[in-house]
Amino acid sequence: MAHGSWGLMRYSLLSRFRGVLVGSFLGEFLGTGGLYEPVLGNCSLKLPQLKESQSHPGLSGWSEIAACGSESLIRCGRFDLEDWVNRCFAPEQSLQSPKATARSSEVAVAMLPIALFFHEDVVKLRRQVLEAAAIWQHDAQISEGVLAMAYAISLALTEKLDCAGLIPQTIAYLGTSKTPLVQQLEKIQVLWEQGASLEATVTHLYRGFQRPNQLFTPVTDISIALAFYCFLDTPEDFRLCVSRASLSRYQSQMTATLCAALSGAYNSVLGIPVDWRLGANRLGIGIERQQLADKLLALWSGVYSISEQQQQQILSVAAPREIR
Repeated sequence: MAHGSWGLMRYSLLSRFRGVLVGSFLGEFLGTGGLYEPVLGNCSLKLPQLKESQSHPGLSGWSEIAACGSESLIRCGRFDLEDWVNRCFAPEQSLQSPKATARSSEVAVAMLPIALFFHEDVVKLRRQVLEAAAIWQHDAQISEGVLAMAYAISLALTEKLDCAGLIPQTIAYLGTSKTPLVQQLEKIQVLWEQGASLEATVTHLYRGFQRPNQLFTPVTDISIALAFYCFLDTPEDFRLCVSRASLSRYQSQMTATLCAALSGAYNSVLGIPVDWRLGANRLGIGIERQQLADKLLALWSGVYSISEQQQQQILSVAAPREIR
């Protein structure tokens, strides 16, 4: 497996893997109101009320599925649909039913481990995403949204993400035209180039793609497009882009989660504010997500066996030529 010249990378791949999994948790937590004073000043993590169906505070079933899916990949050494379903939808898990109606943004959150594990081969990435997304519905619009997010993350992980070309490249990868998502992304590109505000962007998207008497369909799920917009507007600033995504007023939890996953892939875990990372570690989830990222990268790179000592070790990763 060719990994390229890691020494020339802006951030290590390990740091980017961690950025996706830790970042997506923080985005989801922020989207639930789990953070306050999100834009200015210091941010503090506080615990929202824990639902009976949640094993971790502030997490939706979709984020839990992503964690279980990571464990399945690590356990099997590959994507195994049967094991994935068994681990994610065991009765004791009380997670989202695979038969439930799902939005593309929600499924995209569940598919984050697949985006990480198959990021280097976009052909295989497409095949595995489509197979996994079919767990919920054989809906082309849902699959398209998941593919768009997975491909954007793969570009960031391979350091091929150019902000000006992100949306055109993603549309080209989807290979579709005039679908609701493609129209949304095209609109985002125009609004971003015009410097439109977040409020104006939400208004344009929601009015343009809402359908009469359809309150819960993939057509009206604009979270993925908004996640792209919030990331592109301040790509170098994890704190700001995720905080703004949480204020989008439309499915803010999923919008913030996906924006944080993309920003985490682009800026790595080192781009996440230290106080946010420490808060996640205090809850235990930050450490859990880092360990899952470490194991996924070890598996991807060909190291299938990780000792107990290595699993418990918290590594410190710095960008090349940075002070350590």
